[in-house]
Amino acid sequence: MSPRTRRIAIVCQPWDYVETDSGNSIVVIAYQLSRCLAPDWHVTIYGRGKSGQKDQEIVSETIEFRHINIRHSRQAKIEALLSILACYRKRRINYLLSIWYHLFYAVRVALSIRASKCDVVVVYNFLQFASIIKLFNPPATICLNMQCEWLTQFATAASERRLRGVDLIIGCSNYITDGIKSRFPMIAPRCNTVHNGVDIDRFCPSPEVQAANGGPARLLYVGRLSPEKGVHVLIRAFKILATSRPTLHLDLVGGAYTQPYLYLAPDSDDRVMTSLERFYGNRLSEMVRRQFVLRGKAYLYDLRREAAGDERIVFHGPVRQTKTIDFYRRAMVLVYPSVWNEPSGLPTFESQACGLPVVSTYSGGIPEYVEDGRTGILVARGDAEELALAIGQLIDNPARAASMGKAGRQRVVERFTWETSARRLADLIESVAAASVSQSARRSRQRTPSA
Repeated sequence: MSPRTRRIAIVCQPWDYVETDSGNSIVVIAYQLSRCLAPDWHVTIYGRGKSGQKDQEIVSETIEFRHINIRHSRQAKIEALLSILACYRKRRINYLLSIWYHLFYAVRVALSIRASKCDVVVVYNFLQFASIIKLFNPPATICLNMQCEWLTQFATAASERRLRGVDLIIGCSNYITDGIKSRFPMIAPRCNTVHNGVDIDRFCPSPEVQAANGGPARLLYVGRLSPEKGVHVLIRAFKILATSRPTLHLDLVGGAYTQPYLYLAPDSDDRVMTSLERFYGNRLSEMVRRQFVLRGKAYLYDLRREAAGDERIVFHGPVRQTKTIDFYRRAMVLVYPSVWNEPSGLPTFESQACGLPVVSTYSGGIPEYVEDGRTGILVARGDAEELALAIGQLIDNPARAASMGKAGRQRVVERFTWETSARRLADLIESVAAASVSQSARRSRQRTPSA
């Protein structure tokens, strides 16, 4: 009798539409890891489904999607109202890690996992989901994969209690992992870093495209259009550069989605982050208009005003991940001007895999993915003039830009492939499982009376 195939569940965020070619970073990470784990595991990815989709979608022999259809509009209204309150009072509201936050999603996922008898569950970003899933699935190994700072930003006494039931805590960068260790020292031994990766076979340089790109220099931004991403800083930097470079172009690839103030959680001591509050409204009436009425469109309107109708700045809207490859190949520099402390930033290493140098900021985990002076240039957060200076150094020196692009491609191939990430995750899961078996054996020996 052949051994049972082990089962692993990957739980995406409640608003994440799960599909093979997504523009959502969490779904990209989940699917790419599942693709690499599939030879040894049966993988089920949980997330939101679109209208008309079946509850279950078979992707391959060992990968499937489970769509949990929930009413997100009511939750979105609650988040918008709490965001206005948090913005008005200039205080964080710890709703994101509340047990009531998307409770029905967490319970339905937990019940489905129990029916499937999954051995391991990887939960993205939401500690309370991990606790609920553990409650319904005591034998399962629970892994919390943090792709953001919410665990430390919204830490409570309940967080510490819930973390004791989590077997493995993953950070997508040392920046995230070290923050968790510092805030929760009692679970530090269970905290590890698994860097995100890139599909180096798909994301690769194209000599044909680059050779044909002898025209104007093209700057590229890929990501959501939200204040913390610093796109307004990039447009200002572009205008500084464009005064003496009339053929310069800027492509902005990403959907208009203003991160709710509730999620942003700006630190009052961080002046760069608090400067973003103007995008959420300075008066209560303006807060309501921007966050409840306009929502994601508010920041897009701000960016279009900042661009002032300059035809060299093109808003391309949301694009699926695989479609971004052509943009990377046509560009000369990727600019990733994050104002917040970016946990990792998938476009920074996707672009490097395509042989593109990166100009970004000293923020969060970015220095772990972009090596300053070798694969790109890092500058201070929120400084348009310094950003413009760094970009100018590369577009005015194509040889240096090309050298950085080659170094970036080499570094990604050596360190940041999805195969490397999946192998690291699998090794950590195996070590946790082995430790659990060892502890069970010790407890069994202690209960067994001596002869």
